[in-house]
Amino acid sequence: MATQLSPAKDQGLVLVTPPTQTALTYVRGALFNPVSLSVMAFAVCVGVGYAGLVGALVAMAVFIGIGSSATKYRFVRRQLDRQFEYRVRQRREADRMRLLKPAGPVRQQQYIDLRDLVAEIERTDANEANRFELQDLLDHFVQLAMNHQRCLDSLRLAGGSDLPRAMPLPDPHRSTRRREIMQRRLIHRDECVRRIERLADELEAVDELVRLVAQRVACPMLDGDLDREIERRLWELDEVDAALDQLSA
Repeated sequence: MATQLSPAKDQGLVLVTPPTQTALTYVRGALFNPVSLSVMAFAVCVGVGYAGLVGALVAMAVFIGIGSSATKYRFVRRQLDRQFEYRVRQRREADRMRLLKPAGPVRQQQYIDLRDLVAEIERTDANEANRFELQDLLDHFVQLAMNHQRCLDSLRLAGGSDLPRAMPLPDPHRSTRRREIMQRRLIHRDECVRRIERLADELEAVDELVRLVAQRVACPMLDGDLDREIERRLWELDEVDAALDQLSA
């Protein structure tokens, strides 16, 4: 999948992956987030109220020391990792929507439907979502949609629809060079149309694939011991009946 998505970076789609976090990254994430900044502002205000500028500096130093020390705990790091992952997802989503904007609202809505399906798959079975690399598949969908729209724009801007279906009969008023140029335009127009059809088919194939994975995840697997539970109880009933028959005999 990664080999198919490599052109995306050249077209503006940056495949953001969470970097390896360092101690400094955790400290920065712990100190510079909305909640921490609000607490620090409150602590500074309290320090100013009690001891003026010196109190504010002391309160800020205490807050930075406590915040830095807290990043040593595994629980705090897990929460920060979730924040980092959320930011990466938001940045990736913003890049996708930016690239899909020229494709129009219909294609954007199709992507939103697929994105919601992928989110549901990740919530239900994260292993299945990772196995099929569904986030990368969404990037592939965006890349296909962008190329599809570029081909449509190229066909429209070049006036390909105004060209005749076949080369017209020789006209003495047209030079040989003009006929050669028109021939090349016809060839390019036909190639562009074939490319549009191929990209549209690939887009629908991605759509169908995501929906297939969603179907597989939504349908629970049958337990192999499902029939055994009933058979065991029927066997116990037979044993009880046989024991009662022996006692009554």
